[in-house]
Amino acid sequence: MSFTTISPEEIRQGLEKLESTIPWAHYFDFGHGIETVSPQEEKFYKKAVGLGKLGNLLIDVVPLNCRRGDIKDLRVLDLASAEGVHSITLAKAGANVLGIEGRQLYVERATFAAKVLGIDNARFQQGDVRKINPSEVGTFECVLFSGILHHLGQDSFEEMLKTLASLTEDTLIIYTHVSTEKSIERFNLKGPVKTESGYEGYLFREHKDNASEEQKYLKVRASLDNTFSFWATEKSLIDALSRVGFKSISKLMKPHLFNWDEASYRLIIVARK
Repeated sequence: MSFTTISPEEIRQGLEKLESTIPWAHYFDFGHGIETVSPQEEKFYKKAVGLGKLGNLLIDVVPLNCRRGDIKDLRVLDLASAEGVHSITLAKAGANVLGIEGRQLYVERATFAAKVLGIDNARFQQGDVRKINPSEVGTFECVLFSGILHHLGQDSFEEMLKTLASLTEDTLIIYTHVSTEKSIERFNLKGPVKTESGYEGYLFREHKDNASEEQKYLKVRASLDNTFSFWATEKSLIDALSRVGFKSISKLMKPHLFNWDEASYRLIIVARK
């Protein structure tokens, strides 16, 4: 990490260029009274701050669940890194992080945030997480797959877990939603349905049937392109992770970010090779 010399005016100008009409998903305080999301934007602020708390939780969880036992110099891959708050949080603690994100706007915002905050050990690139290949990006001691699995389609579930296994040398951390009685009712999930290998789950609507590419692009908290996403059951998720080669699979109970009811379907899974 280095010290930035970017002036407040340069920061404001930079933010204005990054499609300022689209609210930020991640909260950053750039100093000088400049924030990416303000408390006045209550609808977006609460969510953004919550995502930041997950990044802070990782600082405690990662050292306990990686063979290295320390974040310093840990090689981390943050898939679906969005605007980079988790990558940057880990980088501040000494990790070397590659963030890969499907939306080019988010890549540019994450790169800007790292520059403003003086972070030089986190870099970001655009890429579809469903098409990542270890021959192109390498393998990593720790792979973070946060808030994205439940935005992927039914046909992507099994191949995505195989890809995650191929990228992970040691530890995979997944934050995802799963289908339970509570989540089925709360999110009006449809199903049940099964993947090709028989993993069960329910479907969540991401976009309208006739949504245009522009409408999908502007709906930045939804999937890139699939109309429905697949929320596996907890059992199916655990079974699938075991099948692709993870020998130890745990559900993080403490520390956690949610109340007990939410924690029943908003899981943090730690899978070890």
